[in-house]
This record gives sequence, structure tokens and C-alpha cells, in this order.
Amino acid sequence: MKRLLFSLYGFAFFNKFLLLTPVYAIFMQANGLSDLQLSTMFIISAFGTILGQFPITYITNRIGQRWSMIIGQVLKATAILLWLVFPNYAGFVVGMFLWGVQAGFRSVAFEGLVYDSVAAYGLRREYSRILGRKSTYESIGTALSAFGSLLMFMGYDWVTWASVMAILISIICLMMVPYRPSRIGTKASKSIPMRELFRTGLRICLRTPCLLSVMILTLLVVNIPFLDDFLSPIGLQIGIPTEYVGIVPLFLLGCATLGQRFAYKFANVSDVLLYSLIGVVGILFVLFGHSYNISALWTMGIAYMLFYGIYTLLYSRFQHMVPTRHRSVILSLYTTFNYILYMMVCGVIGLGATLGSWRFSIMILGGLMFIVCAWALFVVRHSCTFNTFRSRQ
Repeated sequence: MKRLLFSLYGFAFFNKFLLLTPVYAIFMQANGLSDLQLSTMFIISAFGTILGQFPITYITNRIGQRWSMIIGQVLKATAILLWLVFPNYAGFVVGMFLWGVQAGFRSVAFEGLVYDSVAAYGLRREYSRILGRKSTYESIGTALSAFGSLLMFMGYDWVTWASVMAILISIICLMMVPYRPSRIGTKASKSIPMRELFRTGLRICLRTPCLLSVMILTLLVVNIPFLDDFLSPIGLQIGIPTEYVGIVPLFLLGCATLGQRFAYKFANVSDVLLYSLIGVVGILFVLFGHSYNISALWTMGIAYMLFYGIYTLLYSRFQHMVPTRHRSVILSLYTTFNYILYMMVCGVIGLGATLGSWRFSIMILGGLMFIVCAWALFVVRHSCTFNTFRSRQ
């Protein structure tokens, strides 16, 4: 079990420890992309994830979760090297598309691998804690990537190659995952056609109101306040110099790490409190958008701590409800809807920016969180209570 967790946490860290994270959006804009075009980059990435769902799920069920993840990492390394060779709009489009396909592999194969690995050791009740720690290592990797902006004096080439090295280390971590043919990272049943698997997955979601409600709520909570890809341009707008712009993701993802790390301690929190905190996140977003300066970053720090913690708890509940036999298919559906919502949110952010500043986008997202909060309190709470969830464990 120690080797398993070391391997999974290692992959989670190095997959996110990319020094180009805080600078690639700035690099794209320095090479001619407008604010709206930058938003389309993330939409293209999401489109790659959605378009790849069927082949990703097919590959995962044929060759196993671990090898599927390795394929995804190779695509990710190819994407960022492509930007180095072709730093233009076309190169950015192809690279973001490939990165989106890799994100699909991670969402379907890696999330399934983590849960199935934990379940194979009989530790389902520990999943919330392990998920929180896994997410914590991801956030630490992303936060440390913020130092990439400090290293830009060495050139974008150096930052890119350092990021490729991190991806290679993440592949080594995947190869270290213990091989247990009975459960972990192995091939799924090949006797069931993929079309039937998807139909079954849809039927399970539609016929289980609790599962569907929690899945939709989780998707809304993780997507609407997700500003990670825009943090560097936002930092520039509030007055932070380019070489120090990494401070913004470093601070906010540090707060997110705290929320994820200790979320499991609140696994038994009431639905009313959990859903009400979604509205608090919305209030904090509006406050930051109204002030929109460096001194107001503390409001975003609290918002990030809350929304990452809420997401960890909701995603844990969702995973517990998914039947093991159809996990890869339902996670594929989840990923598809996840990136459809992400594309919509990127569109909202891009349109908000056309008003003259990212602040308007942030305030609009805060307002949407109020709506999600109300829906969760008055609809989801009655269709799927925490007591119902607990009785399923």
C-alpha cells in the first residue's frame, strides 16, 4: 500500500509540476493572442477532451488504466514541445487540443485507477482522505510551478524542457504502480461492446437521481469558480510585474491545497452547511471583482480554500456511488460533461473580458455560484441527502 500511494502521489505531483504553467498564457499573448483568443485556447483544449472520450474509454478498457495514462503523458509532452517549435496561433491550437486529450486520459484512467487501487486494498472508507491528499500533491505541484515565472530570464526554451522532464518523471511513477491483475490498472471486460457500456452508464445515471444530482452539482462547483488557467493574466491586470506574476497561482493554489488537504475532516458536515458555503464562494468572488487589486487577493484565497474543499467532498461522494463495473464509462461521461461546462465557463470569461477587464468575468462567475447554491439547497438537498449517501457505503 505504501508503494502504491507513493506512486500515485508522485504522479499527481509531477503531472502538475510544470514550470511553464504560469507563463504559457503570457507567452501566447506575447505571440499575438488577444484576451478572447486566449479564452478560445482553453475551449479548444476542452473540445479535445470531449472529442477523445470514446477512444479514451475504449483504450482504457483494452489496455488498462496505467498504460492509458502513459499514452496521455506522451501527448502532453508533445503538445508543449510543439509550442516551442511553432509559437503561432496554429501551433497553439494543435498543442492545446493534444493537451485536452491528455486531460481526458487523466480524468478517466487516473481517477479510476486511484479509486480501484484503494478499493482493492479494502480502504473505501479512506478514499476521501486519499483523494484529498492526492489533490493536495497536485496543488503543491501546481503551486511550485509558479516559480517558472522567476526563471523566465533563462528563456522559454529552458522552462519548456524542464516541464518535459517532469512529465517523464510522472511516467516513471506510473510504471511503479503495483501490478495486481485482479483489480488495479488492468484490462476491463472486453466482452461488452463499448456502445452498450455507454448506454448502461447513461441508464445508471438517469435512473439514480442521487448519483445524477451529486454529479451535476460536483461539475458545477468545480467549473464555475475555476480560474486557474487565467490567474497569470489576472495578476498582470492587478499590477503584478511579469517576473513575479507566479505569486498569484502560488498563493491561491496554496490556499486550495489547505482546502483539499483537510476536507476529509469535514466528510460528515451537513448538506445545508456544505451547500451554503457554495454561496459564500460566490460572495468572495464578487468582492474580489469589485475591489480588483493586490490587497483583495485574500478574498480569493479564502474562496479557493472553500471551493477546492467543497469539490473534494462532493467528488468523493460521487465516486462512492459509481458501480465499479462501469466506473470507466461513468467517469468518461463525467469528464465529457465536465469539459462541456468548462468550455461554457471559458466563453463567459472571454465575453466578460471584452467589457474591458477580467474583473467583470469574475463577478459574473460569483453571481452564478449564488444560483448553484440555491439549486443545491432547494433541489439537490431533497433528492439526495447525506444520510442517503452514508447508507450506501
